[in-house]
Amino acid sequence: MLQKKMITLEMASRMADAAEAKALELKIQISIAIIDESGNLKYFRRMDRTSYGSVRISQLKGRSSASLPFSTKALGERSAGLPGNPYGGGAIPDLLVLQGGLPILTSSGEHLGGVGVSGATSEQDEKCSQAALDAIRGELASDG
Repeated sequence: MLQKKMITLEMASRMADAAEAKALELKIQISIAIIDESGNLKYFRRMDRTSYGSVRISQLKGRSSASLPFSTKALGERSAGLPGNPYGGGAIPDLLVLQGGLPILTSSGEHLGGVGVSGATSEQDEKCSQAALDAIRGELASDG
């Protein structure tokens, strides 16, 4: 019987640890949201001195990349090239196209959710999201 991969609580905790470690390296404070494939918040961490806005934005970035298997940066770029900027104009509720959200994908492309980070520049947010993904890369292998 095949068992579907999922983001476990332990994996989500390690992802948040890695994102926070990257934030400390960059000397920034962030909020980190790990969202499962159903769009539910699996794990959340808010570093000291982050704003309410970063709490909401991290979760929206994570949900956006959990909804569609693209980074929020790629969604924004894609949307900007379409008539009416459909993803960026608020036409789709809870979809945010600010850089910092990344999909959680297995090496074979199975979409398991998304990670969203907010609190610094968009580029720094994405570096922290990437660190979160890197922390579980081995478990995202197709045969792992």
